[in-house]
Amino acid sequence: MAEPVRKKPFVIPAAIAATAVLCAILAWMIESRAQILREGTEIVLKSEPVDPRDLLRGRYVVLTYPARQITGEMLTDLTAGMGARDRGRDVPVYVTFEPGPDGHHRPVSASLAKPDEGIVLRGIAPYLDGRTQTLFLDYGIGRFYTNEHRAPELEARMRAGELTEIVIAVGADGTGQIKALRQAGETIVTEPLY
Repeated sequence: MAEPVRKKPFVIPAAIAATAVLCAILAWMIESRAQILREGTEIVLKSEPVDPRDLLRGRYVVLTYPARQITGEMLTDLTAGMGARDRGRDVPVYVTFEPGPDGHHRPVSASLAKPDEGIVLRGIAPYLDGRTQTLFLDYGIGRFYTNEHRAPELEARMRAGELTEIVIAVGADGTGQIKALRQAGETIVTEPLY
């Protein structure tokens, strides 16, 4: 005689709970990005675009900008107070920006701790030690994703030098999100919140 099948009453509630947790995590990730775009402080940087693709997310434009590069007195000030624990790979660096005379924001100081005042963008130094001559930071705002139909138009405008500004929304913790691409103050394309 066959043994009766035991019911497992916990399987369905556990599956529902796991699904709810995963959905909540995904919603939190999307909303945290949208909150920065809605409420973040805007800064405008000069940009120099390049054009690659991402297999999973589609067409995007790589944006590089002079503000990525920290040299001279700013770098000297940053490395002067470094301790042994501050050296190494993927070091967080906080860069304070101020608007320049041309309307573009420019970096004015860099530190290993987040300053209490000013517009501060958090970047990651791939490698930092006391001998670094030029520091290239990754602010996490180097890619602007767009659809297949819009990408060729943007690429053509970039090659022609028509898209030269990137508008960044900066959150309270220093996280930056690309908000728009523009030329001479005119918005060409805006990043949707969702």
